[in-house]
Amino acid sequence: MTPAVKEGRRCGTCTLCCKVLTVEELRKPNAEWCPHCVKGRGCAIYADRPDECRRFQCGYLLWPTLGEHWLPARSKLVVAFKPDGREIVVHVDPGVPNAWRAEPYYSEIRNMTGDAAGTAYTVFVQIRRRMIAVFPDREVDLGVVAEDEVIAIHEVAGPGTRRRDAVKLRRDDPRINELRIV
Repeated sequence: MTPAVKEGRRCGTCTLCCKVLTVEELRKPNAEWCPHCVKGRGCAIYADRPDECRRFQCGYLLWPTLGEHWLPARSKLVVAFKPDGREIVVHVDPGVPNAWRAEPYYSEIRNMTGDAAGTAYTVFVQIRRRMIAVFPDREVDLGVVAEDEVIAIHEVAGPGTRRRDAVKLRRDDPRINELRIV
């Protein structure tokens, strides 16, 4: 079932997803404009666009709690939900790499982690291939995640407490079997 678009929201002239997202079918890496994007207008091959593009659903369009200021063309941030429903990824325009730290975005991203703390969600900020896991109490900058690496989320026990943490591992690391891979 496809989630409903929030009433009154549309892409308009926003095409930031065409820059920040990876499109494997087109061999288009993230942080580069899609060759089929007509900036400010949309996709030149919309009727024949790849399945990845058809499946993508912008968080701004779907998530009513994101205010109008989250329009990607304005915020320089594209909010996406991973297909497994366990992660929220805030893709940052590499031309404005600190956009996610500006207010009110930073506070709202931190609030997302608090909302996610009682769920299976993990919130990530992605700038090019650099990944930052955002938790209610801190950020874990995982650096550039290579093709042969994965991110694992796990719980760490402390004195009378448990907290979630993130670590970057090679795909062949035996610890992968013990941790949740994202």
